[in-house]
Amino acid sequence: MNIPFLFFLSGVSGLIYETVWFRMLIRVFGTTIEATSTALAVFMGGLALGAWLAGRKSDAVRNPLRCYAWIELSVGCLAAGATILMINLPELMAGLLPAGAGAGAALGRGALRVAIAGAVLLPPTVLMGATLPLLTGYLARGPREAGGELSKLYALNTFGAVAGVLLAGFLLIGHLGETASVFAGAAINMLIALRIFAARPQETSAAEPEAAPEPAEGDKSGYRKLAWILALSGFSALGLEVLWSRLLILAMGNSVYAFSAMLGMYLAGIALGSLYAVRRPPPVDAPFEALARAQALASALALAGFCAFWLIGRNTVDIKYLYTPLAQASDVLALFGWSALIILPVTLVMGFFFPIAVGAGVKLSGRVGGSVGSLYAANTLGAIAGALGLGFILIPELGTKFSFIFTAVLTALTGAMLAWMGGEAVKRRYSAWIALPVIAALAAFLVPDPVFSIIERRIMRNRPGEIMFHAEDKAGAVTVCFAEKGAAQYLYINGFVVSGNGPAGALMAHFPLLFQQDPKEMFVIGLGAGSALRSGIMHRAHVDVAELVPAVAEAGPLFTPLWGELLKRNKFTVILNDGRNELLRTKKIYDAIVVDVTPPIYSSGAVNVYSRDFFRLARKRLSAGGVLSLWIPKPCFESDYFMILKSLKAEFHFVNVWSFPKNPGFLALGSNTELDMSPKTLEARIKRGRSRLDIPEVSAEFIAAHRLMNTDNVLADTAAYPEVTDDKPYTEFPLARFLAFSPVWQ
Repeated sequence: MNIPFLFFLSGVSGLIYETVWFRMLIRVFGTTIEATSTALAVFMGGLALGAWLAGRKSDAVRNPLRCYAWIELSVGCLAAGATILMINLPELMAGLLPAGAGAGAALGRGALRVAIAGAVLLPPTVLMGATLPLLTGYLARGPREAGGELSKLYALNTFGAVAGVLLAGFLLIGHLGETASVFAGAAINMLIALRIFAARPQETSAAEPEAAPEPAEGDKSGYRKLAWILALSGFSALGLEVLWSRLLILAMGNSVYAFSAMLGMYLAGIALGSLYAVRRPPPVDAPFEALARAQALASALALAGFCAFWLIGRNTVDIKYLYTPLAQASDVLALFGWSALIILPVTLVMGFFFPIAVGAGVKLSGRVGGSVGSLYAANTLGAIAGALGLGFILIPELGTKFSFIFTAVLTALTGAMLAWMGGEAVKRRYSAWIALPVIAALAAFLVPDPVFSIIERRIMRNRPGEIMFHAEDKAGAVTVCFAEKGAAQYLYINGFVVSGNGPAGALMAHFPLLFQQDPKEMFVIGLGAGSALRSGIMHRAHVDVAELVPAVAEAGPLFTPLWGELLKRNKFTVILNDGRNELLRTKKIYDAIVVDVTPPIYSSGAVNVYSRDFFRLARKRLSAGGVLSLWIPKPCFESDYFMILKSLKAEFHFVNVWSFPKNPGFLALGSNTELDMSPKTLEARIKRGRSRLDIPEVSAEFIAAHRLMNTDNVLADTAAYPEVTDDKPYTEFPLARFLAFSPVWQ
């Protein structure tokens, strides 16, 4: 029976779960860095806890293989159960989330997130974390063999993780949906368990384990030092992943395929490095020199990749797949190419480092399962600290450039610690290796900030003007540019043009309010350049704006000169939260809800406001005559447009669609009362809202002339298309339409 292959399959299912569960929890908690970090910390914390608990008990388990089979069976059952529970979490959370904007309410929401995420994720993730120390203890006859067996298991499990993330990101979710993808992963776990049960495994390993001597006090001290070093290496490894995702979004875009390619390449490097550790392990009795060199090399390669990214990124100015990532087959290859260039060399070394370091720890302690579990837990806890520390503290305070240099230098310092553990001869030889990261760090220090440099270069090539504002915060990089010629103003997030002072934002707000007698309250998802906010105030409505990126709100006064005065007079409120999550949290009723999310339509997370489930939530937050205003940006596949409209019609009795000259998109209004389009009424409301100040050409005739579809048209034209739902997020996964040569609307 091929145990490593079964562990490969376990890796496949684990990454399918992680991918789907994060999508589900984000819909409940929101897409803020606090919410996503909570989900990540609980998930990885479960793995660490499971590894530690299993490590303490695994050496005493009489039948480890059968125990492993029961764990896999339990993981499959718990994963299916957790997924069913998460489907119903939004309704549950709506009744539990504390209202209010104060510190107490925020603290209560944070505590509830941790409690809910823990209740859902900890049972399966604790069991998943227990598998590596358990199997290593089963396959290794003693401490001297532990490093080789661990390397093999770790490599194959990580190869399985690569397959899982690519299957989930490129195939399963887009075709089967989220729930069916999880059930496919659960079926894998159950098949693993059945295969082992059918084999009737022996109660012990194939050969009796060798007796392990009681470790000396010095060995115990070295073991503790190595645990701290592994924690620091985990910090830098996941910290670099966070930083790479911040950088590569500038080159790869924000699609789910870009993230899947990046994570897949990250994991592939680790798997290949672990496999190399199996084939070319360092001497069992002297691993510290190889480990120290690996950390120095990883640091130097990370910094060299940073410099290469700046150089290539500045000269790759017109990247169309940022907005249309599947325009041609080479675009998909480009997603993997960027990751291979920047990430793969570093993670190859990381993959070599981890199993060899854990093997050294096993030799120091004299225990197999216990040491593997404890060291794996230390590395994972360090990784959690890295993700949280980079996202919450280092990037907002230092920016991406200096956070990257800090994290890479920390990697080199862990190499110095390992060289110190290796003795005087190793320290002398390491002094030559440390020159590599020192030179690379100096080069990275001299390189201009790649985030600002690349964004500035693209702006000046495409829309020359003066950059009025640039800031990096925990949610992204925000840039404001005022055009050199004319009065155009643009807002960029992570290098994407997301908004401006053109008429589109004003149309999104004026139209739903023109069809209401006396609108009092309006909710806007996405502040952007503030056009919808200003237009709502012109109708004398109070406006709540949900904005995910704090720096966008910071740049607000540049677009709205009377920002401070309007805020003082309580004309609007900016809520730093994910828009869907805010609607889930609030009990407030609105006369209009305006949805203007960051383009493109298939950017990661955008489907959360294009699904029938979201439209149902919005309907519940609207007054009896309320109107949902939805902007559907171009470019998009023709089928995406019709799927979204069908989903909107499923929740609203009336759907009308407009298309306007020189505006790249469609405006859809959903309502449960028929819109009053009589010329006399519309002209009176246009005057009331001073709409011609924003849109000089607006009139009753203009509104009638540019209506593209009414409710009957929508019903007829969308009949052949499926609905977009949270479970079937078709618009975020356009690969099938691309392969089928579906028409694209530019």
